[in-house]
Amino acid sequence: MLIGSIKEQDSAETRVSLTPDVVKQLIADGHSVMLEKGYGLKAGFADKDYLNAKASLIENPDIIYKKSQIILQVLPPLQQKIELLTDKQTLIADFRNFIFTYIPKDLNIIRLELVPRTSIAQSIDILSAQNTIRGYMGALYALYHSPRIAPQLMTAAASIKAATTLIIGTSVTGLQAATVFKRQGCRVTIVDINEKSKELAQSVGADFAMADNKEELTKLLTGKNFILSAAATPNGNSPQVMTTEQLDVLANGAVVTDTTTQNIGIKDNFAKNPHYHFHRNLYFERLAPDTASVLWANNMYNLISLISKENNQIDLSLNYIAPMVYTPRPSQFPHPPAPFYEHPNNLRQ
Repeated sequence: MLIGSIKEQDSAETRVSLTPDVVKQLIADGHSVMLEKGYGLKAGFADKDYLNAKASLIENPDIIYKKSQIILQVLPPLQQKIELLTDKQTLIADFRNFIFTYIPKDLNIIRLELVPRTSIAQSIDILSAQNTIRGYMGALYALYHSPRIAPQLMTAAASIKAATTLIIGTSVTGLQAATVFKRQGCRVTIVDINEKSKELAQSVGADFAMADNKEELTKLLTGKNFILSAAATPNGNSPQVMTTEQLDVLANGAVVTDTTTQNIGIKDNFAKNPHYHFHRNLYFERLAPDTASVLWANNMYNLISLISKENNQIDLSLNYIAPMVYTPRPSQFPHPPAPFYEHPNNLRQ
């Protein structure tokens, strides 16, 4: 099986789908790997590392798209690259927040964001893996930008109380962030609307609270030094949880980070306020591209191992793979408009 990948076409993307170690595993399994020159530089992987793993490095990315049977990307490619693809090729990427407008006939698309959140699919679950890093880096970002330290401090000069943190949502992102804040000495509370989330919060050493109305949430926000939001509905959308006005009760110098599109009702990213520092970032995992790429590549190795069969055949019929497959009918896209996708929520780093 010829597996290909090119440099991510979104200039803000730092992750890659394949690491040298995974390339070595794929080739040991009998596959061939073709990559664009300079492929892993943003993630810290040099061309020589891929060459040592026996990958082929190509100057022209179009050749990779024309010849590869399986194409791996973090984000979908641009329309010009899509038009190079032919029947029965398989494109694998995270298509969240993208709008399909044209896809060549008989192109198999595996949408990684549709991976079932079940134990049997954990080995290919990019969402859980990347959200773990998102929570970790989101918490580190907040701690770095705070005007105060997190742990309690006892000195002859003065005693400093431990910083207080409120995490919104017991998602993978929220739980990982809570773990980081806790290890740095913060007093951490996780708020959710589901009482069943209490056990998850306690598993990472955090207190748990429910907020059924605006007043209860405002009370929980009062005096907090850190707010990190990570709440989403079952369909992946992020609801607005708090308004700008509620942030007035935070401690002076508080750091507010939103890992979603709209948990916190502030439209402008990097909003400057003398009372608090606000930052919205949907891709905190890009701040740790080495680790994020290692996890992504391992997910891709597991996925390829599941779908690749003898004689270079691909089987997409597994009951937890089939829901991720998107094969449009030709009548859906009678004319190929441009662009191939829209990316409304991409926040440049």
